[in-house]
Amino acid sequence: MSGMTPRENFWRAVNHQEPERVPIFWGGTNSSIVPAHYNALCAALGVRPAVRPVGDFGTVNLQPELKARFHSDVELLILGSPPRRRLEGGVVQDGMWGFRMKEVGGYRTFPDTLAPLRRARNVEDVENHPIWPDPDGAVYCADQRAIAQKLHGTGKIVLGEASYAGAPFFIYPWLRGVDQWMMDPYANPGLYHHLATKITNLSEAILERWLSDVGEYLDVLCFYDDIAMQTGPMVSLDHYRRWILPYERRLVDKARTLTKAKFSIHCCGSCYDLLPGFIEVGYDILNPVQTRAKDMEASRLKKDYGERLCFYGGLDIQRLLPFGTPDEVRQGVKDLIRTLGPGGGFLFATSHNIEPDTPPENIVAMFDAAYELGRYPVGLS
Repeated sequence: MSGMTPRENFWRAVNHQEPERVPIFWGGTNSSIVPAHYNALCAALGVRPAVRPVGDFGTVNLQPELKARFHSDVELLILGSPPRRRLEGGVVQDGMWGFRMKEVGGYRTFPDTLAPLRRARNVEDVENHPIWPDPDGAVYCADQRAIAQKLHGTGKIVLGEASYAGAPFFIYPWLRGVDQWMMDPYANPGLYHHLATKITNLSEAILERWLSDVGEYLDVLCFYDDIAMQTGPMVSLDHYRRWILPYERRLVDKARTLTKAKFSIHCCGSCYDLLPGFIEVGYDILNPVQTRAKDMEASRLKKDYGERLCFYGGLDIQRLLPFGTPDEVRQGVKDLIRTLGPGGGFLFATSHNIEPDTPPENIVAMFDAAYELGRYPVGLS
């Protein structure tokens, strides 16, 4: 088992076999660096910065030199999207679903007060929303097959992100507001089912077109639904199974007919209590594995779910990476690999996007340690 490609390493790891080394994921919506800090990192390392870092959460147009410097095994393929509109007061209107974001301190936020369907009371109000995606729109798939073929040819892991066609319960609260999203199942179940079904139907149609073009070239397909906080889930497992799981499963079931990729679910925070539901949907990989959140200790996750889920993430960005020393970061990487790496099932990445207060020397120490210490057998040095 020598000289394995990144893709070969990945498929061993994700199938719970020990690869040659732990795959390193840097480059994706939620395993990157916040756009506001990206050019500063480039400058600190003497790398030509991007003209404009792109991404709502993490920078998706990473410079190849920086990815190589950090030993990244990943190439990102992201669904095309319609243009957006800039409104007054730093508000940006999405061109796909019409939700609104506000730029605050280098981040994009999604205030409930800006949710365009916040005052909807019935199905007619939902249908009167002026912006819905056209599943036949050329923008979603333009040039995607050729790009996917090229990325696949590198031998790296092709990380497919269906963006906002793979995140029904990002879209619902961004259209209605988080409070309405949580109350609608009980106060207005008819509206809830109509809106959730509409989002899922449109997402499924776009996903089907996109995967028909690129599915054969993907290694990972990412879905997103943030439904947890630092201290626990936002909803109970019973609520998840009744009101969320059926819609997520529709997208996963459709995707499974069009690609052999492994399916990743992105859920920040303390999602431990929801993991049985994630497995029922058919997700293979958990991201971003925020090990500082309640009940999300790496040892607990590995013990309880290490045979059923692959863990993608885990290196603490809340305290260790921004406030530790390079030596402490290196030790944290070593501990994480020793815990999650044995037997495979681990993809090294940060526990979310690298934040602006993170010293560049700590970022360098983290990736260099992952590359050096991630060679199997792990945990012996």
